[in-house]
Amino acid sequence: MDVVGYELEIDVDWDSLAKDGNVDQYELSIPDVYFAPVLKVFKDVCQDDMGKEALQEVVKKIEFKNENDIWSARDWVKLKGDVLILDHETTTNSGNIDDRAYYLNEVLENNF
Repeated sequence: MDVVGYELEIDVDWDSLAKDGNVDQYELSIPDVYFAPVLKVFKDVCQDDMGKEALQEVVKKIEFKNENDIWSARDWVKLKGDVLILDHETTTNSGNIDDRAYYLNEVLENNF
Protein backbone atom coordinates (compact mmCIF):
# COMPACT_ATOMS: atom_id res chain seq x y z
CA MET A 1 0.00 0.00 0.00
CA ASP A 2 1.78 3.13 -1.25
CA VAL A 3 0.16 5.46 1.27
CA VAL A 4 1.79 3.80 4.28
CA GLY A 5 5.23 3.26 2.79
CA TYR A 6 5.56 -0.43 3.67
CA GLU A 7 4.12 -3.75 2.60
CA LEU A 8 0.90 -4.16 4.52
CA GLU A 9 -0.91 -7.49 4.33
CA ILE A 10 -4.57 -7.06 3.39
CA ASP A 11 -7.19 -9.77 3.75
CA VAL A 12 -10.69 -9.14 2.40
CA ASP A 13 -13.27 -11.77 3.31
CA TRP A 14 -15.37 -11.27 0.18
CA ASP A 15 -17.80 -14.04 1.12
CA SER A 16 -18.72 -12.32 4.36
CA LEU A 17 -18.97 -8.90 2.68
CA ALA A 18 -21.54 -10.36 0.29
CA LYS A 19 -23.61 -12.22 2.87
CA ASP A 20 -26.51 -9.75 3.06
CA GLY A 21 -27.50 -10.28 -0.58
CA ASN A 22 -27.88 -6.59 -1.50
CA VAL A 23 -25.75 -6.99 -4.60
CA ASP A 24 -27.11 -3.83 -6.23
CA GLN A 25 -25.61 -1.72 -3.41
CA TYR A 26 -22.13 -3.28 -3.21
CA GLU A 27 -20.45 -1.12 -5.85
CA LEU A 28 -20.97 1.99 -3.72
CA SER A 29 -21.22 0.59 -0.21
CA ILE A 30 -18.11 -1.60 -0.08
CA PRO A 31 -15.67 1.24 -0.88
CA ASP A 32 -17.52 3.63 1.46
CA VAL A 33 -17.85 1.23 4.38
CA TYR A 34 -14.42 -0.37 4.30
CA PHE A 35 -11.84 1.38 2.14
CA ALA A 36 -12.61 5.13 2.28
CA PRO A 37 -12.22 5.45 6.07
CA VAL A 38 -8.92 3.54 5.98
CA LEU A 39 -7.49 5.66 3.18
CA LYS A 40 -8.63 8.85 4.91
CA VAL A 41 -6.96 7.94 8.21
CA PHE A 42 -3.83 6.40 6.69
CA LYS A 43 -3.24 9.45 4.46
CA ASP A 44 -3.50 11.66 7.53
CA VAL A 45 -1.30 9.50 9.77
CA CYS A 46 1.33 8.88 7.08
CA GLN A 47 1.99 12.50 6.12
CA ASP A 48 5.47 12.22 7.62
CA ASP A 49 8.02 9.55 8.45
CA MET A 50 7.11 9.54 12.14
CA GLY A 51 3.50 8.63 11.33
CA LYS A 52 4.55 5.96 8.85
CA GLU A 53 6.91 4.42 11.39
CA ALA A 54 4.26 4.46 14.13
CA LEU A 55 1.73 2.77 11.86
CA GLN A 56 4.26 0.17 10.72
CA GLU A 57 5.04 -0.74 14.33
CA VAL A 58 1.37 -1.20 15.20
CA VAL A 59 -0.32 -2.62 12.06
CA LYS A 60 1.10 -5.47 9.97
CA LYS A 61 -2.19 -6.73 8.53
CA ILE A 62 -5.73 -5.48 7.88
CA GLU A 63 -8.75 -7.78 7.78
CA PHE A 64 -11.96 -6.51 6.16
CA LYS A 65 -15.06 -8.54 6.99
CA ASN A 66 -18.75 -8.61 7.85
CA GLU A 67 -19.04 -11.32 10.50
CA ASN A 68 -20.62 -9.93 13.65
CA ASP A 69 -23.56 -7.80 12.45
CA ILE A 70 -21.78 -4.59 13.48
CA TRP A 71 -23.43 -1.46 12.13
CA SER A 72 -21.98 1.11 14.55
CA ALA A 73 -18.84 3.08 13.68
CA ARG A 74 -17.85 2.92 17.34
CA ASP A 75 -17.61 -0.88 17.25
CA TRP A 76 -16.29 -1.62 13.76
CA VAL A 77 -12.57 -1.44 14.50
CA LYS A 78 -10.41 -3.63 16.74
CA LEU A 79 -6.69 -4.17 17.00
CA LYS A 80 -5.65 -7.71 17.95
CA GLY A 81 -1.91 -7.89 18.23
CA ASP A 82 -0.70 -6.31 15.01
CA VAL A 83 -3.87 -7.14 13.05
CA LEU A 84 -6.36 -4.36 12.40
CA ILE A 85 -9.81 -5.93 12.15
CA LEU A 86 -12.50 -3.92 10.38
CA ASP A 87 -15.84 -5.67 10.76
CA HIS A 88 -19.01 -3.89 9.62
CA GLU A 89 -22.26 -4.69 7.85
CA THR A 90 -21.66 -4.10 4.16
CA THR A 91 -24.65 -1.95 3.28
CA THR A 92 -25.61 -0.38 6.62
CA ASN A 93 -24.65 3.24 7.35
CA SER A 94 -22.38 3.31 4.32
CA GLY A 95 -22.39 7.11 4.26
CA ASN A 96 -20.86 7.38 7.73
CA ILE A 97 -17.30 7.43 6.41
CA ASP A 98 -16.16 10.18 8.78
CA ASP A 99 -17.55 8.36 11.81
CA ARG A 100 -15.72 5.15 10.92
CA ALA A 101 -12.55 7.15 10.22
CA TYR A 102 -12.83 8.86 13.62
CA TYR A 103 -12.99 5.58 15.55
CA LEU A 104 -10.28 3.98 13.42
CA ASN A 105 -8.02 6.94 14.13
CA GLU A 106 -8.85 6.73 17.84
CA VAL A 107 -7.86 3.06 18.03
CA LEU A 108 -4.61 3.71 16.18
CA GLU A 109 -3.68 6.74 18.30
CA ASN A 110 -4.32 4.78 21.48
CA ASN A 111 -1.80 2.19 20.29
CA PHE A 112 0.96 4.44 18.95
